[in-house]
Amino acid sequence: MGIDMGCLPDEKELICQLKTGDATAFREIYDRYWKQQYDLAFYKLGSKEAAEEITQEVFVTLWLQKNELDPQRPVAAWLYGVSRNLILKTFRKQAIHQRYLQQAELPEITYNTSEQLAFNELHAIVHQQINQLPDKCREVFTLSRVNGLNTQQIAETLNISPKTVNNHLVKAIRIMRGNLKDYIMIMIILSVRP
Repeated sequence: MGIDMGCLPDEKELICQLKTGDATAFREIYDRYWKQQYDLAFYKLGSKEAAEEITQEVFVTLWLQKNELDPQRPVAAWLYGVSRNLILKTFRKQAIHQRYLQQAELPEITYNTSEQLAFNELHAIVHQQINQLPDKCREVFTLSRVNGLNTQQIAETLNISPKTVNNHLVKAIRIMRGNLKDYIMIMIILSVRP
């Protein structure tokens, strides 16, 4: 991956034109050196997105610092220096990010024993209430709420109409809500615990 550091015959004129703000001269330099800069960044970073970002930054820097260019020096060397500095900056950011991730303390998840016992008890009560539903209601409720099937899938599985599925679901939910009304507030509190 060599970069030709010699000035092209018309490059001095392009740099002079670029220094005056000539967008055509900028475009010519961009077209000549874009692939070279992209290939260098991709080779060093191994990421298409990062290489594109670095290459874009190189040419934005060229435009912003066009007045500092020396027409006697090859623009390829200047572009290479900018690209190298941006790549090193990217490596430093990645290293800092990795160190941060390694040092970051992950919060330890702990559950209060009494909360866990209450949750387990509620879980058992809900399953007990499901088991006490009438057979078809229990079957439809389980397929819907436990297995995640939609109304049409349940209707096809049980060979009943979707309207019948809805009727069984409404009945099951009404029964469950009535039987679990004393536990609903506890369920809400436990479901929003930090």
